[in-house]
Amino acid sequence: MNKIKDVKSMDQITHSVRRSQAVLQYGVGAMIDFPSQVLMTALPEEWKNPEVIHDERLEKLLGVHRFITPSDSDNGGVPFVRFPRWYFCPKCRRFQPIEVWQKEYAQKGKRKGNDSDTYMIKKLKCSRDEQELVPARIVAVCERGHIDDFPWVEWVHRKNRFGEKDICSTPHLLFKTGSSASSGLEGVEIECETCGAKASLKGAFDADAFEELQNSSKFHTVFRCRGNHPWKHEHEVCDKFPRAMQRGAASVYFPRTISSLVIPPYSSLLTSKVENAAKFKSLENVIDDLKTDKEYCEDSERLKEKIAEKIEKYAQEIAGEIYEDVEGVRAILKRKLLPSEQDGHDEDIELKYKAEEYKALTGKIGGEQFEHDEFLREEVAAELYGIKGVRSIALIHKVKEVTALLGFSRIDPTNALNAADDEHFVSIKQVRTDYYPASVSRGEGIFIEFDKTQLERFFDTEVIKNREAALNSKYATSFYGKNHKMQVTSEFVFIHTLSHLLIKELSFYCGYPTASIRERIYFGSAAEEDMCGILIYTTGGDAEGTLGGLVRQGYPDCLPNIFKHAIESARFCANDPVCSFSEGQGIEALNYAACHACVLLPETCCEYSNILLDRTLVVGNMDGSIKGFFS
Repeated sequence: MNKIKDVKSMDQITHSVRRSQAVLQYGVGAMIDFPSQVLMTALPEEWKNPEVIHDERLEKLLGVHRFITPSDSDNGGVPFVRFPRWYFCPKCRRFQPIEVWQKEYAQKGKRKGNDSDTYMIKKLKCSRDEQELVPARIVAVCERGHIDDFPWVEWVHRKNRFGEKDICSTPHLLFKTGSSASSGLEGVEIECETCGAKASLKGAFDADAFEELQNSSKFHTVFRCRGNHPWKHEHEVCDKFPRAMQRGAASVYFPRTISSLVIPPYSSLLTSKVENAAKFKSLENVIDDLKTDKEYCEDSERLKEKIAEKIEKYAQEIAGEIYEDVEGVRAILKRKLLPSEQDGHDEDIELKYKAEEYKALTGKIGGEQFEHDEFLREEVAAELYGIKGVRSIALIHKVKEVTALLGFSRIDPTNALNAADDEHFVSIKQVRTDYYPASVSRGEGIFIEFDKTQLERFFDTEVIKNREAALNSKYATSFYGKNHKMQVTSEFVFIHTLSHLLIKELSFYCGYPTASIRERIYFGSAAEEDMCGILIYTTGGDAEGTLGGLVRQGYPDCLPNIFKHAIESARFCANDPVCSFSEGQGIEALNYAACHACVLLPETCCEYSNILLDRTLVVGNMDGSIKGFFS
């Protein structure tokens, strides 16, 4: 990571993280806790020489032209901002903003005739004691995505142990801790050297602490949210009261991501060559100018005609640049750049999006012409496996996944795609840009398609339908149900649970840890597809993908035994009989017979946050009152 724009010349790498982490785990607006300081990833417009990646389907869905990812070259980098701003010295106990520490340090350097590292890039040190500074552990977080420093000065004076004081003109704070390790927040004391005000942090984490403090104070002190977005140096008007949180708490940052498989015909090598051509980038710029031209922006038909003209002109040049047939190039350009009536969002967009992937996974699109592209599928006759309920099995030797960061929320997660859907969602895309940050990974997987009609017949019993209705009722009123509406069926819960059981079992054989194996559930009807299948896959950041260990377990000499062992392991749980007869457990009681001892997976594996699981549908319950599909 490189220093922010307030440092004029900064070409030295100060800290390193993996590219995928800089995009997703520690994405824009997230804090990264390095040993010497805490940094927040800045807005993508400030990234230095990012690499461009493409996923045509995802670009059309999100209304952008490209995605960017941090460059791993020497002239690349991701800028950061220092947040939180408050640091204290463990020796002299002074507690003040980073700007004050930097000023002190710079003045000391000038006195000694050494003004290098004025901004303390690598390490922050106390100018008096040469001790490394320690960042504040507590920040103020708003439900609308804002984040700010804890109001230390205001808190000390209003929560003064001998009664609240007015804030002095030049407050100088000291950070003190009690002698007892068990004293908790009461043992953490902040003192103002100037006026002698002292206050502990008792009650700081109460949900309404700031609101009560403002309403009860006789002084005019504002504890409302200041609408701060440090990652882009902007403030917004906000009337909410923030909450104090530990800076490392999981609820401080919930990234909102969306992932997509690059499938035929978008995965062809010819498509990749076109996208990487210099003339293609020029054509994109020309079309961007057309879309903002007053002559065309109000007339969609004229715009479409003009874009078609430009495509005809550039098709020849791009074909010559990449040494490919002009007809194939022209077809790709039309598909990518001509406006489509299907572009944009609707309520069934997720199902329609997955339906395209389902067609590729089942072999309905693609073929020999895509044999050497980034999606390579091998179908094996289902009869060779002899697994009940399985219609087809395909081994996905090569698959490319693009995961884009759309934004984030704080305090509570969100499934929104934009701020219009949820006021708590913070989009990282600026009005003037046409991209999102994204990470690319390549890997392999096993696709299993189930006979949906057979499952529906089996689960069409009164006892199963009653469980299904009860689960639907709970889901509809849950946090997840309000943000992601769906009709939960027993067939869906069955394949989802079976997916978890198979991932657990596959991890013993394939050479990949459980946390690195993921699922993609395909269920529902959209785009003339009645989906009922699971993709179990793993990906890696290397350009060559993974090593083939997962696909190897998908062949007929391995997978039937893995299936058998997965089902047998589900028959008994360490928490039985409690787990087996559970009528609701897990998050918001959205699971039946599913707990950490039998079905639940690491959060990185599950597409549905470890909810809507029930091994009873797979193997039945202990007394036989409910029969499972594999009882």
